[in-house]
Amino acid sequence: MADKNWFASLFILMILFFAGEIFSAEVKINCVDCHTSAKYKGMYKESVHGNIGCKGCHEDIKSLDRHIIKKEKPSLISCGKCHGEIDKAYRNSFHYLYEDFRCYDCHYEIHTLRPEKGQFKITVAKNCTKCHTNEEYALSGHGAAVMKGNKDSATCSDCHGLHDTKAYHTSTERYILEAREFYNRTCKSCHSDREMMIRNGLSPDTVKYYEETYHGKVQDLGYPTSVAGCADCHTTHNILAKRHPDSAINPKNLTKNCEKCHHGIHPRFAEYKAHPDYKDRKRYPLLYVSFLSMVVLLLVTFAFYWTHTLLWWRKVYWEKHKLEQLGIKPESPFAHEENIQEIRRFSIKDRVMHVLLIISFFGLVITGFPIKYHNVPWAKVIIKIMGGAHNAGLYHRLAAIILIGLFLVAIWRSIRFLFPKGFCKKDRKGWLDRLFGPDSLMPNKQDWRQFKAMVMWFFNKGEYPKFDRWTYWEKFDFLAVFWGMFIIGGSGITLWAPEMASYVYPGWVFNIASIFHSEEALLAALFIFTVHFFNTHLIPTKFPMDPIIFTGSYKLEELWRSRTLEYERLVKEKRLDEFKIKHPGLALKIASSTFGYVSLLIGIIFTFIILWTFFFG
Repeated sequence: MADKNWFASLFILMILFFAGEIFSAEVKINCVDCHTSAKYKGMYKESVHGNIGCKGCHEDIKSLDRHIIKKEKPSLISCGKCHGEIDKAYRNSFHYLYEDFRCYDCHYEIHTLRPEKGQFKITVAKNCTKCHTNEEYALSGHGAAVMKGNKDSATCSDCHGLHDTKAYHTSTERYILEAREFYNRTCKSCHSDREMMIRNGLSPDTVKYYEETYHGKVQDLGYPTSVAGCADCHTTHNILAKRHPDSAINPKNLTKNCEKCHHGIHPRFAEYKAHPDYKDRKRYPLLYVSFLSMVVLLLVTFAFYWTHTLLWWRKVYWEKHKLEQLGIKPESPFAHEENIQEIRRFSIKDRVMHVLLIISFFGLVITGFPIKYHNVPWAKVIIKIMGGAHNAGLYHRLAAIILIGLFLVAIWRSIRFLFPKGFCKKDRKGWLDRLFGPDSLMPNKQDWRQFKAMVMWFFNKGEYPKFDRWTYWEKFDFLAVFWGMFIIGGSGITLWAPEMASYVYPGWVFNIASIFHSEEALLAALFIFTVHFFNTHLIPTKFPMDPIIFTGSYKLEELWRSRTLEYERLVKEKRLDEFKIKHPGLALKIASSTFGYVSLLIGIIFTFIILWTFFFG
């Protein structure tokens, strides 16, 4: 009986022993029994990871005893197991690829990390500046505003990314391209948000105004390395208000800032307006007046000449239709032999100059208008075909040099016309007669009479006026080139060499030059493609093209019909034989037709492109 009691007692003791061991193991398996720090107890439970438990990140503890004596450590799982998308982005970031940073290098207080409650931007700034001790950012407009609790202001991650900090190819052209594109896009993403800008007392149209400058247009075409971007002028971190003495755009510092790209400038170069609003009369009165004057010039010019063109087309088409309907063919006063006689109208110099003028003009249009209308698809295509914005600029300047050369030749020929024997006293007596004579392109009283007669003819109130060597619209074409050259040429040279120009006038003149150059170019192109083309080629009596400017001659009957006063004058002066020449050769006619039709086609295509872009682009 005693043996049985002993055996029962031993059995109970064994049960209690094993139960104690099991209980003890359970207690030891609870990590906080050993890891008693506050961050592992209550603070961890309140953290963002508190609901996943210790084994959610620490695993593979095979022996608790070995772990207790620190001979076995748990493995730490990858954060990407839960944060897959973040992990994928981070593995392509600069911090991972170049610095081999791990998650805990930034998120080192992982056990006490709590959900952000409106302090995210401040937390990011504090975290980043532990390594990047950037005093400029901390003191800048962005950084100071963030630390004051402005949730709209940019913190580090807004510009550089949070887990996807860009890894650029340092010190290469590709790096400059990628970095500028990224940071320009980043700056614009906030500064084009109207509500955010208004909420913070900033201009909501700063980006819009920048994009209408040469810098912004070339940026938009996809060539940011060619021009200054946001960070080039405003720097990267020291982004302070203009009034702050340390700001890069403070008037005291602006010249030095501009010199980073524009070397050797005069201090007044910095008066250039980088974000101009041409419609703001109060802030930019001179720019406003300049813009308004060009708009008025465009409207008045085209209102008059398009009306003139439509009335002319209607009248000629109606008369031609009536004659065809009645079966009437205009009779010629000349015998057949005389009728086919060719009369020289333009010399070889005239024709060569006109061909060069066409080439230079199309060169300027094709290289210039993609910059003007930078935000439409066809502009990017044309610039890409030319090999980029830099090459387009070179071609534009080459075409400009040709045009300037032609302009100088025209001036010289005009002087020689007025003073054929030089500037001697004897010859000077007749220069006024030549200036207002029938062979001159200077307007006179007769042009006004012919214009009035033309208008009367439009409305069936009179006969078609008789013209001499030059008509009033041809004289306007010629003088318009002089006007255009002073405006386009002068502004173009200014924009070509702004550093040198800054020694002549202040930087805000560059803004005015941009307005004049752009709007006068639009005026010139549309005038040539719509008015001039109609007057010389598309009028029903000459359609589809008049090759006279290329062949240099026309029939005697054409001289009699279109230049009646000139014909009568030449007959009276017995000089008609001086202008009789042989019929143009076949090679000249083929070359003239080919070049003429190609030029006409290009002009018509660009007319539709420009008008479509202007009204619907």
